[in-house]
Amino acid sequence: MEEISSIVHTALTAFLLIGGFMTAALLYLNHRRNPPSGAQLTEVLSERSWSTLQVFILLGSLFLLYYLAGLSGPLIGQFIYEEQVPFVKLMITLVIYTILMVLIGIMNKRNGGSWASSLGMEFSNLRKLLLAPVAYLAVIPFIILASKGYHLLLEKLSSSEVELQEVAQIVSGNLSWVEILYILTAIFVAPVYEELMFRGVLFPYCVKRAGLVPATLAVSVLFALMHFHLPSFVPLLMLSAALCLTYRRTGSLWTSIGVHMIFNAVSILALNISG
Repeated sequence: MEEISSIVHTALTAFLLIGGFMTAALLYLNHRRNPPSGAQLTEVLSERSWSTLQVFILLGSLFLLYYLAGLSGPLIGQFIYEEQVPFVKLMITLVIYTILMVLIGIMNKRNGGSWASSLGMEFSNLRKLLLAPVAYLAVIPFIILASKGYHLLLEKLSSSEVELQEVAQIVSGNLSWVEILYILTAIFVAPVYEELMFRGVLFPYCVKRAGLVPATLAVSVLFALMHFHLPSFVPLLMLSAALCLTYRRTGSLWTSIGVHMIFNAVSILALNISG
């Protein structure tokens, strides 16, 4: 069984590398033949920027909610069984996601117009989800290679094996209903929340005030740090940069949400195959 899993994992990695490099090459050629107006794309993002007060309110709410969640952990732990901890942590995370997404929706509404139009998420733009698999394939080989090199460096420096993220540890092995909820949340809920927060709000704000490159770097560093997992820092940094540029290029958050969902789904599949 382990040998079969190893073969499947190798085949999946080979497909992502070969198919990814081919897709990246085709997109590059298309970009050379039909170059977009970079200034116009950046201007569209800048026009979607929130005010400084709104961004600070959102970030303040984010840190406050995570701080309260951290304080509540030991308290809740006194009233539940150890096996119930993963479910309670998941519920707390979902509550935080819901509060922040509602807050984003309310603030977007106050800016005038619909929240969908301010994010390029009108129903007419839903077709841009079809671009997500292409964008994913184009960036995943670079993320895989950078991740492998980064993990080898960490293992050499620490003389120990790199640990998986908490969600990856939870979903490895036989799946319970709680673990299935974790998987569904990681694939369908977390990408929506994170794209609204990082690409939908913070990225346009930073682009307007600092320019494209500094904004992409700043948002990507924050995105990687917010996952609180050092071994994932470099791959998450690269993923975020790709998502930022995808959002800029397509003008729709649907595409970056789709790429993010595919990334999480394939990562979880690969971890379970190799596990």
